[in-house]
Amino acid sequence: MNGKTDVVIIGGGPGGTPAAMHLASRGKRVLLVEKSGKLGGACLFVGCVPSKIIKHAADEYAALRRGDAGDRPFSEDAGVFWHEIRARMDRILTMRSAGAMQRLGRIPTATLEAGTAKFLSAHEIEIEGEDGKRSEYGFDHAIIATGSIPLVPPFKGDALRDVLTSELLFRQETLPRSLVIVGGGPIGVELAQMLTKLTVKCTIIEMLGSILTGVVEPEFAEVVAGNLKASGVDVFTSAKVLEVNRSGEGFTTAFLDDSGVQRTVHSEKVLAAAGRAANLQGLNLEAAGVPFDRQGVVVDSFLQTGVPGIYAVGDAIRGPKFAHTATYESHIAAVNILAGRNVQQADFSKNSWVLFSDPEIASAGYTTAEALKSHSEILTGTYDYKTDAMAQINGTTAGYLKFVVDKKSQTIVGIHILAPGASAIAGEAALILAKNLTIRDVAQAIHPHPTMTEAFGSLAMNMLMGG
Repeated sequence: MNGKTDVVIIGGGPGGTPAAMHLASRGKRVLLVEKSGKLGGACLFVGCVPSKIIKHAADEYAALRRGDAGDRPFSEDAGVFWHEIRARMDRILTMRSAGAMQRLGRIPTATLEAGTAKFLSAHEIEIEGEDGKRSEYGFDHAIIATGSIPLVPPFKGDALRDVLTSELLFRQETLPRSLVIVGGGPIGVELAQMLTKLTVKCTIIEMLGSILTGVVEPEFAEVVAGNLKASGVDVFTSAKVLEVNRSGEGFTTAFLDDSGVQRTVHSEKVLAAAGRAANLQGLNLEAAGVPFDRQGVVVDSFLQTGVPGIYAVGDAIRGPKFAHTATYESHIAAVNILAGRNVQQADFSKNSWVLFSDPEIASAGYTTAEALKSHSEILTGTYDYKTDAMAQINGTTAGYLKFVVDKKSQTIVGIHILAPGASAIAGEAALILAKNLTIRDVAQAIHPHPTMTEAFGSLAMNMLMGG
């Protein structure tokens, strides 16, 4: 055995790195194992950060083409602009990863090792480096934070291995002229809207009855679907992909539409956006006795697995798959390890997230459908941004703020925002849910005017008065 450590953490993304810093800064000897040897994980390198860099650039490109962003020189050729985007992406990702490496490196009890880890027992792991060299370590506690990988449905046809995922799309040297996106969930919708602004002809094929089903409020999904179609995206719902085949330099995708009629669409590329699965391959969880299934590692409310002392967080477990949720979970696991017993539980009923669609959607807490399952009676209220002063000033009046409220206690259990810039005011929604505030609490808060946030106070006051 090469050594002994207090805590081994497998995965250097938003679930693993914060836990490593938290524990090491409080004196624990921490061994952080990351296959790539770089910190940041999928969110930084191939997920939420790259996609938002592309979205920001796509919005900028669309504004330049319309003449809304001044007269700075730019190439009308979206392919040239794509090269600028990728260069910007490389700079930002390198800077952020290096910053995390520096912060970790300043903590003397933290060690980062590049390699692939697998369990040998409930208290031992083996790490294999890129050079094939193996080393073994003993540990008292472990955190599994290995993230997730894209799901590619088992399509029929001869082109399965050539289908892109979002991770592969971000690495493309050139923009495709056309793209079929299989999946109308958050990833598919975000990519379709940003790529359309970069002149890519996009088609979405979604097997469920609408895009974003079960993810956002149905009326919000309808607005986004309308915007997709208005921008030139072809959207097929209640549709089933049959085959994906190579066709010359591109692809042919055959599918059944909502009427059961077989259709065919040709595109330069095909992208699978059908969700993500826990990345557990090669961990040898059986050797440690850690229970898992197709949804990920099984944990309790303290994020501990069935093996005392071994925790799991982030996309590796069942539950919300967001970078910020993984970070939230990482600190809970760290607190429980530091305490020597399980003292803090995760509460996903207050989870918040943002869909960077057009317009943006921000949510915290329960959707209406979820609240109806967990509360005997609920109230809902909606604020229309077309009456809002700041929205009128900004010219962004197409949007809504919605509260979902427990009728008996008047506690707000869900907040949903559909508006340009919804991400900028999502923090207030998250705080309201975190502190279990009532509509009276929010109504009594003094919100500055004119701002998009004063809608929170206006809606709360209106619901108190029975409006």
